[in-house]
Amino acid sequence: MTHRSVLTAMLILILGACNAARLNLPPDAAVEADAAQVVDETEIVVVTHSAREARSVIRRSATLGYSLIKTDQLPALGLTMVTLQVPPRQDGASAIRELEALEPGVTAGINHGYTPQGKGDASALRDGYAATVMEWPRGGCPSHAAIGVLDARLTGPARQSVTTADFSRSDEVEATLHGTQVVTILQTSGMLRSPRIFHADVVSPGTRLGDAASVDALLRGMDWLMQNKVRLINVSLAGPYNKILDRAIGNAARAGVVIVAPVGNSGPGGPVRYPAAFASTIAVTAIDADHQIYRAAVRGNRVDFSAPGVDIALPQPAGRAFVSGTSFAAPFVTMRIAADPKIAGSPNPDQIRSGLSRNVRDLGAKGHDPVFGNGLVRAPDSCRARA
Repeated sequence: MTHRSVLTAMLILILGACNAARLNLPPDAAVEADAAQVVDETEIVVVTHSAREARSVIRRSATLGYSLIKTDQLPALGLTMVTLQVPPRQDGASAIRELEALEPGVTAGINHGYTPQGKGDASALRDGYAATVMEWPRGGCPSHAAIGVLDARLTGPARQSVTTADFSRSDEVEATLHGTQVVTILQTSGMLRSPRIFHADVVSPGTRLGDAASVDALLRGMDWLMQNKVRLINVSLAGPYNKILDRAIGNAARAGVVIVAPVGNSGPGGPVRYPAAFASTIAVTAIDADHQIYRAAVRGNRVDFSAPGVDIALPQPAGRAFVSGTSFAAPFVTMRIAADPKIAGSPNPDQIRSGLSRNVRDLGAKGHDPVFGNGLVRAPDSCRARA
């Protein structure tokens, strides 16, 4: 067997041949590189078209030694999700192959983890620059869309005026501040007047990857947001390709949902991470006050837009804190979309890209480039004209 044949066989085992034609499969090497990025290697997640198919999978998988952890009806996504415990001494690749053979149309995948893409900084080079570089008017812009957030549990004032739900895998009160930081940007940047925010807690502390959102938690949170008629969702998390996530985001996109996500912080040599790497997602990178790229931002042709994401000032009970990362650039693009009546309600990510691209500051090489994408997003003309 040739080297290429071996890689192809491995890909089929890991991703499942039954559903390959319907999914946006990444290169072979990317699958291998992310094999360890799982929240729990003993779990398998299965999604089906119907509750009947799910019951069949549960019944038939039990005879093969699998045990049921949880079943979720996800009506907004049009899916039923089953989380199973893998039998002892069985690897994930063979489990996927075995489960996908039980019912036509079943998609199975390991429970990958998706981590926050930001960190705290001790000091800021320049304070409060985001509105300036985005040419945002004083007094902000009206919001024309509810904003959904999939992130870590909210604490403190960030919970005020936010509709919340918990889909994490942990009952621990302590969690990363990442979700609070993202929502604080949406609430206190002054860019949107009275934003309507729905927040789903999907990040669990203390997993084998640290603070991470599992695939099953992401799907539960996404479905809840969609049931609440939220069609613009900020996901400031990043991780590997996953078939379950691919299928769910595909269904969400067909239902008119637009997702904004960071490209990731794994450095200039790293690939754009998921969910940003999906074609239906608006992929965001981070720049500083001098329009320089964030040093840890990944590069690639899937980069759509740039936004402030370095030394972002956040109010604290005693003074201010500063955070950096592509995570914190994503909500600025989310706000830019919500502020524009021409695109805020659009179900088409290409239409949104086109609308945003008409009012950007080109950075780096002329036109779209793998570092800055289409450029730095700026305030919509409709809002600027009334300022």
